[in-house]
Amino acid sequence: MEPQGFKQQYGGSPDQNLLHLSTMYPACGPSFSSRVRSNDQFHVPFHVFSPNTLSVSTGSTLNDEARENRVSIINERRMKRVISNRESARRSRMRKKKLIEELQIQVGQVQAINHQLSEKIILLLENNNQMLQENSQLKEKVSSLQILLSDLMNPLRGREEVTAPTANMNSLRSETSCQSIHH
Repeated sequence: MEPQGFKQQYGGSPDQNLLHLSTMYPACGPSFSSRVRSNDQFHVPFHVFSPNTLSVSTGSTLNDEARENRVSIINERRMKRVISNRESARRSRMRKKKLIEELQIQVGQVQAINHQLSEKIILLLENNNQMLQENSQLKEKVSSLQILLSDLMNPLRGREEVTAPTANMNSLRSETSCQSIHH
């Protein structure tokens, strides 16, 4: 086939078509396209590249179907992964929401306990203050009673001192008389 016929069948410049062929058929590779560009004479059996050839078109169709199958399998896996990720994210959001609700309940309970304890502390402080005042009043009463008692005891002490020497003398007399009787 001459370049003109090639051009008519495939369109575009021969260099572009050769690049296309080298990518479609790796066996041709870069050496193939470089040999063609160097204007050397070579013989390529055209039936290898012809879309009308049964073996190539059947292989091409099988490759296309296999490629489509692989692409569809990849797309199915990707969709399954996307769906699985969405479901996992939904479950994660639900767990997070449930955890936040539980923590909010706990916060409410702790705040209620804290309020109760604060009220108890206030009551205890008030009771402590009252007891301190009562204790102070009782100490003042004790002090005043001690003063009153000491005032009451002073006249009695003076009397005891007067009676005490007499009692001492009487006891001495009785002791001496007992001693004289025995001797």
